[in-house]
Amino acid sequence: MPDGRLAGGCAGRALESALTLHLFRLHGHGPALQAEIEGFCRRSLADDDDGPSHAGRLDRTLSRILCELVVHGSLGADGLASLHRTLAEFDHPTLWRKRVLIEVMLVELGALPAGQNVLPLAVARAESSHLWVSILLMSIRVLQLCHLDRAAEVGDVEVAAILRAQAPDGSWEQHVLVTCVALLALTRLGRAAPRCALGLNFLAGQMRPGGGVPFITNEDVWLTCLAGLVLAEARLPAHELRRSEQFLVSLQRPDGGWAYAEGVSQTDADDTSIALSLLARRSPLVYRSSIRRAVANLLALQNSDGGFPTFVHGAASEAEITAKSIIALRHSGIAPPEVLDAAWAWLARAQQPSGGFRGEWKLCVTYPAFHVLNAAAGERQGSLAADIRRRCVGFLRDLRRADGSWPIHPDDRHGHLLSTAYALGGLVACPGSLTSRELYESSLVLLAGQDRNGGFTSAPDSLGPRPFVYDVPILATLYSIWALARVRDLLSGRGDEVPFGAPTPRPPVFIHERMGPHHPARLQLRGPRAQ
Repeated sequence: MPDGRLAGGCAGRALESALTLHLFRLHGHGPALQAEIEGFCRRSLADDDDGPSHAGRLDRTLSRILCELVVHGSLGADGLASLHRTLAEFDHPTLWRKRVLIEVMLVELGALPAGQNVLPLAVARAESSHLWVSILLMSIRVLQLCHLDRAAEVGDVEVAAILRAQAPDGSWEQHVLVTCVALLALTRLGRAAPRCALGLNFLAGQMRPGGGVPFITNEDVWLTCLAGLVLAEARLPAHELRRSEQFLVSLQRPDGGWAYAEGVSQTDADDTSIALSLLARRSPLVYRSSIRRAVANLLALQNSDGGFPTFVHGAASEAEITAKSIIALRHSGIAPPEVLDAAWAWLARAQQPSGGFRGEWKLCVTYPAFHVLNAAAGERQGSLAADIRRRCVGFLRDLRRADGSWPIHPDDRHGHLLSTAYALGGLVACPGSLTSRELYESSLVLLAGQDRNGGFTSAPDSLGPRPFVYDVPILATLYSIWALARVRDLLSGRGDEVPFGAPTPRPPVFIHERMGPHHPARLQLRGPRAQ
């Protein structure tokens, strides 16, 4: 774009489409729009594909149930039973929030009777929750009370908290799912009709070709950060990235962080860490002030356990976010060493027996491993980071399929393009992790996913809210470029530059020692970093 942003968009999905259709029907809003959305929901039901991975089963099950309810008005015999079975398999600290969200949606659409339990006000307003969760929980509480005919118990303070967060365009934080739930709460409460009308117009403006409604309007700030890192590593001329850097600096929030899109006030460590990495690597003197503010933001987020959460201090630390924060803080050159040591110690404790890490914001189990390897590449042998790296490399090698691909989940039979890009990109950052033949085979898997227009296509794996999958199609291209740029550099003799790892002023000499046909070359170092 002329202003330097990368506009990636977000595809429509069943969850928000079903809720939007229900809202439009309640308000008699846009009959023609209702027909388009209903068509999208019908096509979603007609798609019998069970998805590329069992890891996305809860998303597919709930999406199908919601579409059945808004299209047919009732569920098939196995609907709720299937949902309960799938929920039992979902293991994540946020499970309780998913349960109350799913339950209130099913009550709203007539699939369940209203439950007797109502979220306590203190839980809905908990300071440990970030802004979207606070809005969502407050709206769920209002809906629960309305479903029980107890709307009189909703206080003016609760309503004001919801309304205060609505943006002038009618959305809540450009977050379509939160906007839907907030509008349902206000609708059932019979309050703020002009605000509801504003929100309905916002939803109508988000409809995608084919009638689908997306999870969020876009994540263009995050995409611009990510693309800047990828294109810098792909060796795009520096001047071609300058407008993107200036665009990002202009959107830095007062707290020193970045949010995922314009019009969003809640900052997060994901956007902040990759924006900081880009600015610190590209022009540390020019962007000195922005860099210092971003470092302060990340340092304030770090938990007492040493890890980094996504949104607020005190929330659960996450592997991929901690790895990204290590990279960003190290590139800044001004982070206290003990901060990085504590982060590595947390990653060591969080590493699973398999060598992998629990996923957070992607379905692919290779995604957190990719970022941990980015952080650990170039770290000296014998260090804690090097031990984490060794085990992470082993995890990815064990997961690799015979055709050179990587699956979304270890139990899946088939490979997945994005998962392959993550794994290949991470392993190539650690020279010697793949044999020449393996490198060739896995590169061919990625290249087979390239379209005639030069882009790459993959089934989506982004999660929001976890574990519901949403699609930003350009991500397949960005991560494939990232991996293939590293392959190119490795083959051209530039793989030792370690773009995301520790500084390597004197490249070591690698001695390759074969360990058999099913194992990679073992790397032994000679030189100043061998100790």
